[in-house]
Amino acid sequence: MNVGDSILLRKRFQLLVAITISLITGNSFLWGQNSVLEQKVSIKMTDVKTSTVLKTISKKTGYIFTYDTDLVKPETIISVNADEMPASKLLDKIFSYRDFSYSVIGNHLIIYKEIDETTPIISEEGKTPVYTVTGSIRESGNDNPLPFATIGIYKKGVGTISNNDGNFSLKITPACLDDSITVSYLGFKSRIIPVNQAVANNYVINLEREYVPIPEVIIRTREPLELIRGISRHISENYGTTPVILTAFYRESVSKKKKVQLYSEAVIDIYKSPYVKTTQNDKVSVFKSRKIESIDNTDTLLIKLRAGLDACLSLDGIKNKFDFINEANLKDYRYRITDIVNIDDEAAYVVEFEQNEEITDLPLFKGSIYINTTNYGVHSAEFEINPDYISKLTNNYVHKNARKFTVKPQRIKYMVDYRYINNRFYLNHVRGDLEFYARKKRKLFGSTYYVFFEMAVSKIDSVNVARFKKDEISPLHLVFSETINDYDPDFWGTDNYMKPEDDIRESLNRFTTRLSRFVKDQ
Repeated sequence: MNVGDSILLRKRFQLLVAITISLITGNSFLWGQNSVLEQKVSIKMTDVKTSTVLKTISKKTGYIFTYDTDLVKPETIISVNADEMPASKLLDKIFSYRDFSYSVIGNHLIIYKEIDETTPIISEEGKTPVYTVTGSIRESGNDNPLPFATIGIYKKGVGTISNNDGNFSLKITPACLDDSITVSYLGFKSRIIPVNQAVANNYVINLEREYVPIPEVIIRTREPLELIRGISRHISENYGTTPVILTAFYRESVSKKKKVQLYSEAVIDIYKSPYVKTTQNDKVSVFKSRKIESIDNTDTLLIKLRAGLDACLSLDGIKNKFDFINEANLKDYRYRITDIVNIDDEAAYVVEFEQNEEITDLPLFKGSIYINTTNYGVHSAEFEINPDYISKLTNNYVHKNARKFTVKPQRIKYMVDYRYINNRFYLNHVRGDLEFYARKKRKLFGSTYYVFFEMAVSKIDSVNVARFKKDEISPLHLVFSETINDYDPDFWGTDNYMKPEDDIRESLNRFTTRLSRFVKDQ
């Protein structure tokens, strides 16, 4: 590769992170018809699981149950004999030992325990007490987890993201009790659940696929490049002309094979400058942070993520222009419309892209971008470096002091998600997954390293917006874990965070005993 090619690579991949190597409005939703609770049901079953009885009632009424398995205890063996009994009274009979309430939303019948003086509430000095809502997002019909689903207060900038196992935790103030929680995922029907029915109830929330009919004429007549160009033309009206403050949860991890070496996380505030032309830059202030290291004496190679916070901001591809929507680079890609999907009551075109076949000297991106069908806003983008040319990026990721090792990137993948609230798109979730193979020179075997970084926005404030003071601004271009000195055993308090994946939890549990302070609130 000549010097000109090297410069071009650096310019086109400003979004990419580097590693250095050394020795996470209101409640105006449509309620279902509570008449189902008065629907008469006949059922006679002896010595069967509670879950079996509920499934039978579902078949008879056509409604799907949502409940907390710890409260309902679906494995409990019961017998039931009812003749033309209203569904609500039948449920009271089944759960006579518990004080449950029921409500119907859409085709879902929710069993829940109402909030009372025994409901846990978290208090932290100087902050409003909060309740915790937890659950798991699954695909209806096959129970597959839905990772990175958006869970938020309806039409408000409070929310979180489900983890890779579909699990989530959301902390809400008492002021939200009369509001509702919306759960959304690309290509699925959104679910809405009243907040006061979700607190202290660990639901499995099933989402149903939503198939949007696509007339062939749309696919034939809509030009994908017109959609791509429309993104840039409509930035000001879609993403706003004023700054906002985002509160977010950030985490990063480095694993060797399946063993976690480094894990860091933080609650951060982001001053998000306007998307229109401005001299202001995005700034980050770290509110609190912590890390855990598990470095074995036999580890001769330690990979650290450099500038992970900066990467999260850089991956806001509307502000920093994804390579594949930049007008100057459109000729290097092939685009095609492949689908139309639903996302939170909005429809979006799915535009797939990949580099043109004649470009063989640069590793470009391939992936999908989801563009609103009416306003050209981007709901989401999923993309990765073309695997056929990924080896050309080695020098963009590996710091020069790794020359004793041969390090080859094997996969580099990103996803960026925006949340559409009150006619404005906000950065919502960013994740990067990087995989490397490292082998010491003159050695026969090496190891695979897995790096990920992630940022999930938990609060959006467009009213109380002020730029950070100079001493509050955190450096973005350093190894984040090396900037963490303190360790707060009562870390989370009233702040939202992303639940760790099961495999990460398992790896972390193999860390030193000081980890007990880390996992006690997870």
